[in-house]
Amino acid sequence: MAEIDTQTETTGDMGAMEECCFRIIASVGAAKSLFIEAIALAKKGEFDEARAKVQEGDQIFVDGHGVHLELLQQDAAGVGSTNVPLLLVHSEDQLMQAESFRILANEFIDLYEKVLG
Repeated sequence: MAEIDTQTETTGDMGAMEECCFRIIASVGAAKSLFIEAIALAKKGEFDEARAKVQEGDQIFVDGHGVHLELLQQDAAGVGSTNVPLLLVHSEDQLMQAESFRILANEFIDLYEKVLG
C-alpha cells in the first residue's frame, strides 16, 4: 500500500487524513446498509439473496477496513500525524458499527432460516 501523507495541510482542499476518514465512512456505511438489507431479506425468507447482500457488504467493507489498517500501521511506525481528529474517531465508530451489523446479519439469517425454514 502507498503511504498516506497525513501531515500535509492544504488550503481550500481536504487533507489526506480527512480523505481517508471519508473513504472509511463511505465504504463502511454502504456495507452497513447492505447488512441491514440482508436482515430484511432474511425476515422475508429470501435467504440466498440475504447471503448475497452480506457478501456484497463484505467486499465493500474491506476497502474501509484497509484504509483504517493502513493508518494504524503508519501510526505504529511513527509515520504521519499522531493527532487524532474527531473525524477519525467518527470513522472508526462507523467501522465498528458496520462490523457489528455484519455479525448480526449473519446471525439473523441463520435464525430466520431455522424459524421460517
